[in-house]
Amino acid sequence: HPVPSLGIYFSVWKDDKIFLIYNEDIKQCLTAQRSHEVTTAACNKNSELQKFRWVSDQQVMSVAFAQCLGVPYKQDQAKISLYPCNKKSEFQKWECRNASLAIQGEDLFLSAGKRKKDNIVLNKVSGTTNKWKIHGTRDDLCSQGHEGNLNFLITFFIFLTNCTIKSLFSHTGSDNDKFWSVDPLTGTYYQINFQSALTWHQARKSCQQQNAELLSVTEIHEQMYLRDLIDSKRSPLWIGLNSLNLNSGWQWSGGFPFRYLNWATGSPSPEPEKLCAVLNPRRDAKWENQPCEKKVGYICKKENFTLDPFSLPSGDALPVKCPEGWLPYAGHCYVVHREPRVWKEALTSCNESNGNLVSIHNPEEHGFILSQLGYKATDELWIGLNDLSMQMYFEWSDGIPVTYTKWLPGEPTHAINGQEDCVVMAGEDGYWADIPCDRNLGYICKRKPLQGVSGTLKPDPGWEKHGFYCYLVGHTPLTFSEAKKTCERSGGYLTSITDRYEQAYLTSFVGLSSEKYFWIGLTDTGEQGIFKWLTGEGVFYTNWNSAMPGNEAGCVALRTGNAAGLWDVQNCEIKAKFLCKKLAEKMTLPLAPERISYSKCPLGWDTSNSTNSCFRLFVRENNQKKTWFEARDFCREIGGDLAAINSEEEQRMIENLIMLWITMHCEYSHDWICEIKKGRIQRLLFCVAVYEVTEDGWIIKGVKQYFFSTESSSMEKARTFCRNNHGDLATIGDNNQRKFLWKYILKNGKLESYLIGLIRNADQQFSWMDGSPVYYAAWAAKEPNFAYHQENCVVLNKKTGLWNDVNCGFSNGFICERHRSFINATLVPAVTSPLGGCPEDWLLFKNQCYKFFGSSYQYWHTASRACISLGGHLATITNEQVQAFLTYHLKDVFYDPWIGLNDVLSELNFVWADGRTVSYTNWAPGSPKLYDCVALKRGPPDNTGKWSDEPCYKSSGYICQKNSDPKLFKSSATVLDFAFDHSDGISYSVTRSRMNWEEAQKSCNNNASELASILDAYSQSLLFLIAQEYGEPLWIGLNSNMTKGTYQWTDRWRLVYSKWSSGEPKQALACVYLDTDGTWKTASCREKFFSVCKKSDVMAPTEPPQLPGKCPESKGHKSWVPFHGHCYYFEATRKKSWSQARQECMRLVADLVSVGDYTEANFLAETIKILHGKSPNFWIGLKKNDIGQWVWTKSAVDFVSWQTGEPANERFKDCGEVCAFTGHWKSNVCSFRKGYICKKAKMQQKLCLIINARFGAYFHYYRLN
Repeated sequence: HPVPSLGIYFSVWKDDKIFLIYNEDIKQCLTAQRSHEVTTAACNKNSELQKFRWVSDQQVMSVAFAQCLGVPYKQDQAKISLYPCNKKSEFQKWECRNASLAIQGEDLFLSAGKRKKDNIVLNKVSGTTNKWKIHGTRDDLCSQGHEGNLNFLITFFIFLTNCTIKSLFSHTGSDNDKFWSVDPLTGTYYQINFQSALTWHQARKSCQQQNAELLSVTEIHEQMYLRDLIDSKRSPLWIGLNSLNLNSGWQWSGGFPFRYLNWATGSPSPEPEKLCAVLNPRRDAKWENQPCEKKVGYICKKENFTLDPFSLPSGDALPVKCPEGWLPYAGHCYVVHREPRVWKEALTSCNESNGNLVSIHNPEEHGFILSQLGYKATDELWIGLNDLSMQMYFEWSDGIPVTYTKWLPGEPTHAINGQEDCVVMAGEDGYWADIPCDRNLGYICKRKPLQGVSGTLKPDPGWEKHGFYCYLVGHTPLTFSEAKKTCERSGGYLTSITDRYEQAYLTSFVGLSSEKYFWIGLTDTGEQGIFKWLTGEGVFYTNWNSAMPGNEAGCVALRTGNAAGLWDVQNCEIKAKFLCKKLAEKMTLPLAPERISYSKCPLGWDTSNSTNSCFRLFVRENNQKKTWFEARDFCREIGGDLAAINSEEEQRMIENLIMLWITMHCEYSHDWICEIKKGRIQRLLFCVAVYEVTEDGWIIKGVKQYFFSTESSSMEKARTFCRNNHGDLATIGDNNQRKFLWKYILKNGKLESYLIGLIRNADQQFSWMDGSPVYYAAWAAKEPNFAYHQENCVVLNKKTGLWNDVNCGFSNGFICERHRSFINATLVPAVTSPLGGCPEDWLLFKNQCYKFFGSSYQYWHTASRACISLGGHLATITNEQVQAFLTYHLKDVFYDPWIGLNDVLSELNFVWADGRTVSYTNWAPGSPKLYDCVALKRGPPDNTGKWSDEPCYKSSGYICQKNSDPKLFKSSATVLDFAFDHSDGISYSVTRSRMNWEEAQKSCNNNASELASILDAYSQSLLFLIAQEYGEPLWIGLNSNMTKGTYQWTDRWRLVYSKWSSGEPKQALACVYLDTDGTWKTASCREKFFSVCKKSDVMAPTEPPQLPGKCPESKGHKSWVPFHGHCYYFEATRKKSWSQARQECMRLVADLVSVGDYTEANFLAETIKILHGKSPNFWIGLKKNDIGQWVWTKSAVDFVSWQTGEPANERFKDCGEVCAFTGHWKSNVCSFRKGYICKKAKMQQKLCLIINARFGAYFHYYRLN
């Protein structure tokens, strides 16, 4: 005998697309040390850290971290790091150019440093350090391009002739065992295919080729075994769970019962395209639904599965005897009780009849109940399935193992706060749903038969009577044509099936048979693609198996076994058993409708002579269009249904009504086509849904009322509105409620998205604002994504009806919800946080904790993540008080710290990272610019504490904020706690009795202090907080009566900082107080206010003596300032280059200023601070000579005051300038135009002139460190 040929191709995973990236210049390979550290190291082909592969045409992935190479921004020297792979990110897209790897669309190249530990960066200069090859070859990186990833652990392509694959994959002694893991408890084999990238259908085919099936999980211990078996860092894997049959609910492929639920939170999500399920190792191996066309890995399962005999009754069972009123089937007795009872009462009633609530173990038993127990399409009847013993694990009340389930579409849901623990049989098809057990419904009982055998005789030997017909099983396998003739010789015909109830009866009649197929009288051999019953009856009911009827002509057979009752198209020449049908004796069949009725259609409906139906296209305005489900219900309400197409003639009619067909989301609203039978009268309906509305405009839905906003608002303001109207932002507990809200906004909403009451808490979990746990979720694809860790609120999207997470500060529409009993309710007071304290190194203010971080500078995003890891967020500034508090503490730092304000989610739409509404701003002049992240400025003085938008990739310190901890509460802290602290040599006290200015000054002097001077923005912020604390104006140490008509501090500090109110100072001779709004105002010194005293260990510097001489008189805009023996001219407006500035000074018989000592340097620094707004830098007489030495224009340098890092040893930076903010020197390009300072000696006179004490500005800044 010839040896049967069997071709099997094993593709064991060996990824030849993985490579090492080699730099010939430094002779090292690219190495991902950490996700944020990509360097080079000596090449090692066995190192996982050096393995990379293309995962798309533009993305390179690290195999070790499963993340892609990318940059935070497209600029020279940008650091290369690893990021979660995102095909849409422009910062992860690379392209090859002359053996270099460049960021797409830019002349910026992947570049290695000269040292091994240097991080890889982008470089705008193309050189040898940018040249990369695949290690061990001469090929550049793009020679190993992306060609998809269809490699999987083991794939079988089976080609066989003249043999079967029986025992081919027997585990005993098989070499294939190494690809499988075996559960020692059950002996079940599992194959985990991590490296695959297949669709659900491809994955299932791969399993089936190995005599296995995609994973089904029906027992809890199996789920636990898999969770421990699979690496928790792996990506999702396909399992057999699916909802591909749109007429029923979730099911396992292979016919296994769906009795154990292990959905991840928020799953299954309601998107109609997500019909297949994955097991997600990263979510504790729980399940999520995904589009079936997604390509991921998968799990196969193989077991020696046999059902217990008692759960599979034989089709040949002898007739049994049942109590009166009970009906027998397959060795048991059944009865329907319609008196309403809760589930437990129904169970007790069945127990009292020596039975139990019915358990259903196969399609045949289900078909019997549907067809022979008097089941009605409107019934809702309890059955024995429940999960009362263990949540999410359904069991039969009679203890028989669960081998079969048949859920309604979308079921089981386990909604209503997880209390849907009992199961009903409902709907036309008698499918199942889990609902609360306390509903009063009818029920079905099942029991063992009475002793003895039924004496019921058959009306005709071999035939079984059901309804008006008798049915005969042909036990001899015949071809289709032979079966047809055999039935005709018996006075019947190959059976037709006209409705679901006849289908259910035939399923129960033959479904338990060991044969696979039974011929029925349907075929398309007359005209391919048009199926007709042999009797000539119209085909008004079908029950096709999956992928049927397909494109091949043939004859139709009824399936048995797991697919019992489904129809398959088979070759008409194969031999199978068959079903005959004939009218029962002495039965008169009700008059059947004529095949083609000549009755007329209702007005406005179309038809033809070759169809028995009428059709009508319903076109409506946008707000009256309907979803598929609404359209179906509408058609049924008027006496018809959505159009069904049963012939080519009907196809042509539909084409005339509408020009094309496309598949659409069933929940979208569109026009629709109804069908109605000829002669039937159309029932009239109002087409527009009318909502019941309260007097204040809320929509009534049962016991709930809803308000849909017409204007956008932040979450904080939206919730305030809802609570002020006795409600809160809406809670969505199930899919029906979501659809109701979506339907309303789809037809009536004016906005694109609406806030609901779901919020992300500090523990990073979602919960409803009313405290309810989340049992139901409807997230859109790739949501929630917590973009930049800032999206803590949730909106219902008008277009999709699904949920997106958003920043709470963004403006959106919103939906409020309240109970109808709100009329008798009182407004719920706003919830206030309990008083708390802070950890030892944090600062407490207004029940919030703050901390400045500056030991290591961070990018904004890194700083944000650092704060989140501490249980908080980057600081939020909601008012002037918080602003002042943080500004005061800037005195202790040397950086511009990041705060939480940003517009990274939406350009120029600034929000706080914690989602707070932006109700207060304090922008510095010129901000916001075009950057996305915001920092507090430490200077110049007038800008201290103001906000400046900066590049997010700038490194700086940052301020974290978090809620106080009630466990750490000590006492109610106030701003005075640190105002009274004298540790830094300065402290303040408040006199709480009202006094005039002179009395206040004496009171301070009696306590060894002075009325407070305010020398900078830091002390101004502190005293503003004190004024706010007391709610009273405070006298401060300014009294022009005592300082010769000028406003100078009475403690002899110079006035270098001011915070005058608008229009102040209004009086030449007056006293000054700090008002509660933080500004300075003049008043009569006789007025009586509180006062603030200051005690300082630092004495005001004495003014240096003026040397004899005179400065030129002021002319026009030019004014000369005397200091010691020289005169100085400061020009901030008419900017010039260094050489032009010197020429102008020489024209004034002077020269660019030279600085001889600290006293002169401090004088210049103090004077130019007021001018920083006009010119941030001023030329001085410092210049580099021909041999590179720095010299003054007329002398050598014997004193320097360079800024840190200066002078810069850079080309062309040959001239010196002084910085208006710091007073220190910098080098710069001589041709740049800047302000400048001229200096010349005083003109000598015999008499010394008094310096005009009024010269100078009131807005100078000086601070003695």
